[in-house]
Amino acid sequence: MRIYRGRTTFGRKLLLLLAATLIAFSTARAQDVQAMDAWGAYKQAQKLDGQGKYAEAIAKYKQIAPEFVKQRQYGNAAGMYRRIGDDYAKLQQYDNAVAGWELEAKYSGLAGQTQISIAAKRRADMLRSKASLFVETTAGAVGGANAHGAKFEPKNGALLGAYAELDPAVHNPKTANPFYTDRFPALTGKKHAAYLLYFTYGQPFSSIKSHVDHARAAGTAIELGLQPLKGLGEVKDDAYLHQLARDIEASGVQVFLRFANEMNGDWVIWHTKDPNEYIAKFRLVAKVFHREAPNSVAMVWAPDRLPEYNIQDYYPGDDAVDWVGVSLYSIFDPSLDPLGQGEDRSSHLEKFDNIYKLYAARKPVFVSEGGVSYMYPEKKQDKTDWAVYKMNEFYATLPMLYPKVKAVFWFDSNHDASARIKNYMLSANPKLLAGYKQSVSSPFYLSSFGDESPIAYKPASAASPVPASPQRVSAYVKTWSPTLAKVTYAIGGRTVATAASPPWTAQIDFAPYGGKKIEVDVRAYDGRNKLVTTQKVPVSVK
Repeated sequence: MRIYRGRTTFGRKLLLLLAATLIAFSTARAQDVQAMDAWGAYKQAQKLDGQGKYAEAIAKYKQIAPEFVKQRQYGNAAGMYRRIGDDYAKLQQYDNAVAGWELEAKYSGLAGQTQISIAAKRRADMLRSKASLFVETTAGAVGGANAHGAKFEPKNGALLGAYAELDPAVHNPKTANPFYTDRFPALTGKKHAAYLLYFTYGQPFSSIKSHVDHARAAGTAIELGLQPLKGLGEVKDDAYLHQLARDIEASGVQVFLRFANEMNGDWVIWHTKDPNEYIAKFRLVAKVFHREAPNSVAMVWAPDRLPEYNIQDYYPGDDAVDWVGVSLYSIFDPSLDPLGQGEDRSSHLEKFDNIYKLYAARKPVFVSEGGVSYMYPEKKQDKTDWAVYKMNEFYATLPMLYPKVKAVFWFDSNHDASARIKNYMLSANPKLLAGYKQSVSSPFYLSSFGDESPIAYKPASAASPVPASPQRVSAYVKTWSPTLAKVTYAIGGRTVATAASPPWTAQIDFAPYGGKKIEVDVRAYDGRNKLVTTQKVPVSVK
């Protein structure tokens, strides 16, 4: 009986195994058929693309992409969403194109295709349309919400700074006449609170005595770019480092000590693949200066904006860092234009976003050097209008989007002799200079330590109610168009205000809408008076 039972059990197991194999084969076969159908549909979509039937091609790609997602073939899914975005762009349906590329970024990321994901997100960002509203208020209304209580930090507003030593219109290094601390304010129409000066590690502080003396006389601070040009190995806890700290403390000048900046980029000699090596040196310098120069020095940690992925690896720690800076430049580059129209659609303003989100809650953050070039280097084409727009938008909107920014330094120099020309010099371009004058005229930008901006901004949204009274309203408007010429505001279909330049400031009376939730239509127009986008912003009125 035992033998009989054993044979019966074995037979049943065999039948179950055969059934499972058949089911698995059938499932695999079905998946193969699905895959074949998907690729067949893909060929049809490609054919439609070639015929210029983009809407029909999109419909095909939309059938295919979810199937690849179900099968966890994320790389193939990303490819379909890339084509969806591309075709929507050809149809000038840019919001839909952005949605397609965002899905490409998502699924290429899941597939481990990091660079493809980054490129897709960049395309989406360049064509993204959005709008944010802000109401101007007083500094007293925000109190200390935007301050950290750090050394040299203004409670509200941003210190105005520049690098001007290489501008011959404002500085003669041989005769010290003119000197930038005197001539640059005359050039720009506003006193600056601080100036950037590069300093080679190992030199005595006395080697820049004239700069220190002029800074003291003008009542300006120095952002000292302390650079170990022989590499991090020369930075030691020795007599030189302690003497440098004591000399700066005794100088009577306030100093932002920016040690070994842009350490995250491989173009500087002090870059190291082991971030711990850099961190140890920064912490050593910070320890000495915090001890030897407690009144005169704020330690600045300042990476470059790019690459982003490794910035946090080099952060020395909150106890060692007083301020966080960043190098922030824009040079006209049409090679990344998603529409292939030879435009640079990037936002100079939003390039500040990453460093702000990473550190603004913990430390004062600032643009330790930066600018917008007025030349397209590869073609040597003048891009002044583009540069002026990006500059004005940056300075005008920075206080609204990034209210905890505490200083901004413009890099007033040209580098025509290099392989890639970089033109930021204000005195060399009257339009750029006029744009800068307009940009820094805002009282948010401070001329002296101890000053405070009388104005501040609060978001106007569903979550942040607006008083039911006339309000001075501004906006950040981002669209696929690299520049805008006009923004109008409408409530209930009726235009209530118009503005002609960033930050699109206008007076709007919210009294009729007290106690209501409304939508403000923000309509943006390009230089040809063509409507580019309409963004609906929900606003609560109290």
